Amino acid sequence: MVKTLYRTPRNYDGTVPTTHRVSEILPNILQKIGDLYHERPDLVLAAWPSIIGPKLAPMTEAVSFCNGELVVKVKNSTLYSLLRQHDKKKVLDKFRKMFPKIEINNIFFRIG
Repeated sequence: MVKTLYRTPRNYDGTVPTTHRVSEILPNILQKIGDLYHERPDLVLAAWPSIIGPKLAPMTEAVSFCNGELVVKVKNSTLYSLLRQHDKKKVLDKFRKMFPKIEINNIFFRIG
């Protein structure tokens, strides 16, 4: 006789399966993974090049993200002026759409 390592539940009558279907478990797991992805502020820094686009990404760098404030370093004063005056709201909207669970209040551009 083979001895089982697992204990049979006290009220188990032998007719109800104790396993779960992947289709029942998978949606919950994927939701939790999605929540973890959107709750990580370090991903905001990593997403900067895709948000700003391939033309401006080489001339800018997301330096820090703390307390809802993103600090971005730009190469020159002309780019600083354009981003600050014209593109700031668009970039904030893109970030808020990409990361709805992270509070992004402001973007500060610094020349450097």
